[in-house]
Amino acid sequence: MYSKRLLLLFAIVLGARAQQHEIGILGGGGFLNSTPVEGAAASVTASFSPGPVAGVLIGHDLYSHWSGEIRYLFEERDARLQSSGTRAGFSGQAHVLDYELVLHARPRMDRVRPYVAAGGGIKVFRGTGAEMAYRPLMEYAYLTRTQELKPMLTVGGGLKLRLGERILARLDFRDQITRFPRRIIAPAPGMTLGGWLHDFVPTVGLSWMF
Repeated sequence: MYSKRLLLLFAIVLGARAQQHEIGILGGGGFLNSTPVEGAAASVTASFSPGPVAGVLIGHDLYSHWSGEIRYLFEERDARLQSSGTRAGFSGQAHVLDYELVLHARPRMDRVRPYVAAGGGIKVFRGTGAEMAYRPLMEYAYLTRTQELKPMLTVGGGLKLRLGERILARLDFRDQITRFPRRIIAPAPGMTLGGWLHDFVPTVGLSWMF
């Protein structure tokens, strides 16, 4: 019995040592699709502006080709309405937290590792601007100072480049998929607004392996 326990403990230790962990920083930007405001006599679109992105990640290599990553990103995302030459804007931001499974095309110790990834998490949209009694295009939708949490799917891929025994450079691309946040950009009476929002986020990063 003692020998079996010893063997089990030895196997657990070896498994832990076989896994490799990663902690890193990310920076980049993002750009999003727009959504039409339905019911308007004119052509009006609601969207969020492109903006900078910064964040951190924690990863662990489960097997030779599979790993998992927890990622947090802070994103500048101003809400806006546009119709012909008229535009209204409202300062905003988003906070993203997700977990992804990552499939690498090459084994762990290769210097260059292309990969694909998919996962899920949450995205919190926040309107942070100053509300006004009147704003252009408010007959179609309101830009509000509030926050809204949305479930999120992520898909994407990238490239990891080993710079040394413990240092990785990363090039990542993600599509963050949520429903449109209709509390941040709220349709006016008689208008409808919805659909899917795609936030395309390219980033570069640097990671430390341990």
